[in-house]
Amino acid sequence: MSVEILDASTIFNFINDADFFTKSVEKRFSAIDSNHDGLLSYTELASELQKLRVIETHFGIDGVLPSTDELGQIYRGLFAQFDHDGNGSVDLKEYKSEMREVMLGIASGLGFLPVQMVLEEGSFLKLAVEREMAARVYA
Repeated sequence: MSVEILDASTIFNFINDADFFTKSVEKRFSAIDSNHDGLLSYTELASELQKLRVIETHFGIDGVLPSTDELGQIYRGLFAQFDHDGNGSVDLKEYKSEMREVMLGIASGLGFLPVQMVLEEGSFLKLAVEREMAARVYA
């Protein structure tokens, strides 16, 4: 993890760099696709979501946990958001589309004033910051 400064433009530029964004999404998709069938099952995507611990924590501090049933409902709902065609699996196109929407939502929430955030290595936000820093070096 590292502490980074970013704003909405960091994320917008990451998304708008189609080649970089696509390669980043493909790499993450491949890492999540544990059986390498080119599709994400509920189990594969739920496992990735659980690693983020967004639901189980409040600003990174453990608190009152939802019940196992509640967590299951939340993860099934999130999976349905990714599974656009409702066929029970998420393909690369669906994953990329939904990750784009997630990133746009984060950008919208951040606004254009810089904020400091703790970012996980390899996360899309960390990749966005690294892309921005590299662009500054080569500018």
